Amino acid sequence: FDRAIYRAIIIMQTPNDIPTGITSASQVLPPSPSESRERGVQEEKGAVYSSIGGIIPTPTDTTATATTTSNDVNLLTAYLLYSLFGIFGIHHAYLHRPNQGLAWYASGGLFGWGLLRDLFCIPGYVSLARDNGRTEDCSNNVTARIRDATVQARNGIPKMSLARIILMGAFGTYFGFIASCLVYLPVGRSTGALYGTLRAIGAAAGIWLVGNMGDQMIMASPGNGGGGVGKEFTHLVAWCIGGFAVLNAPVIGGITYAVRRRRYRPSMSSPRSSTDKGSPSSSAARARIGRHLITCAIFTALLVLAAYNHGSVTVNGDRKVYLREAMRNAYRSKFWEEEFDWAQFRGRGGDGGEYLKKAFDLQGERAARRTLGVRRDAPHSEVRSAYKKLALKYHPDKMGLNLSDKEVLEAQGQFVKVQEAYEVLNDIEQRRKKDEAGASREGGHSGGNRPERDEM
Repeated sequence: FDRAIYRAIIIMQTPNDIPTGITSASQVLPPSPSESRERGVQEEKGAVYSSIGGIIPTPTDTTATATTTSNDVNLLTAYLLYSLFGIFGIHHAYLHRPNQGLAWYASGGLFGWGLLRDLFCIPGYVSLARDNGRTEDCSNNVTARIRDATVQARNGIPKMSLARIILMGAFGTYFGFIASCLVYLPVGRSTGALYGTLRAIGAAAGIWLVGNMGDQMIMASPGNGGGGVGKEFTHLVAWCIGGFAVLNAPVIGGITYAVRRRRYRPSMSSPRSSTDKGSPSSSAARARIGRHLITCAIFTALLVLAAYNHGSVTVNGDRKVYLREAMRNAYRSKFWEEEFDWAQFRGRGGDGGEYLKKAFDLQGERAARRTLGVRRDAPHSEVRSAYKKLALKYHPDKMGLNLSDKEVLEAQGQFVKVQEAYEVLNDIEQRRKKDEAGASREGGHSGGNRPERDEM
């Protein structure tokens, strides 16, 4: 620990304060025996940070080429993006923190807490974003120099953070739930395994997102002992699947792997893509923001798909209708042909949502009555009679033998529609009887005054 503090003091000095001829921290402080033994192993592995601390560059270090410029971010622009689009995480994309930006977008700025924290952390983010790994560009960047001293003192392995582990669990569960809702299949033994696999993949994506936020990463760099992004993520998915198979908790397996493989990021400046090379810094910043917006659009599309497959709305108090069925019923109802009653919408005691549910026919009652050819106010006995006639007409066993294949298929389709329409109307009728029976019992307990039903 004392050696790390001494190195930090050396690093904090400006180049003018360093004696002539001193080009590295190891010339001032000789390496310990353990450092001497580990140095050769780390150099063979291609570790990003060697044990001698190379913050004060050697002549060969100055010839290294940087992947980014150190002047493509500034504090004023970062705070402007934060104040205007903070909840979308655009300021994090601007500051070379794409994973953190997506996490902010997916969670509303960590439900506001992260936005409040960013108000005080943005100056430090800007300083770290200007650290491109070249000391001649960052000799006066105190924040970056302190970070590099910390990285070297801990041999590139960050402290275990309880807050980061909690976030991994939260985002792993969140993304796992979204992934498991991307498809809709009948309940069965095989579908349970499929939903579990999707849940594990989603959990791995959420853990990967948090594990690579900020100045840390899951060891994906081949030069840092990792196996590349694809290989590391594949291993993370395997651990999540193992956690699901053994404990029915994919996040436990994923967090275990991510914590074991945590490392400091070599540089906070992300490598510039082929479209950014040779472009001004403002163009590179716009490209980063553009990629962030595309990522957010993809996440939004997946979220909408998950809600469409497994989301539901409540109608008539307690009946849940799947969102995909509600949208299909709304389309079949041809609500655009109906006259919208603004007076009823505004005059329902602030409960305009119930009027909209009936106006859009989310239960499919109007479409079902139209299929059976009965009036909107027809009693259920008339509905049952119409259903029996149409079912007898289109029943496969009652069809004539001289019909063509096309006519048989059309009749079968009509028979299925009649069956579905009657099931919808019969379910609505049974629920109405149940509601009326409940209201009658409540009225009897309160003195026999039965409440009148509001009619739309």
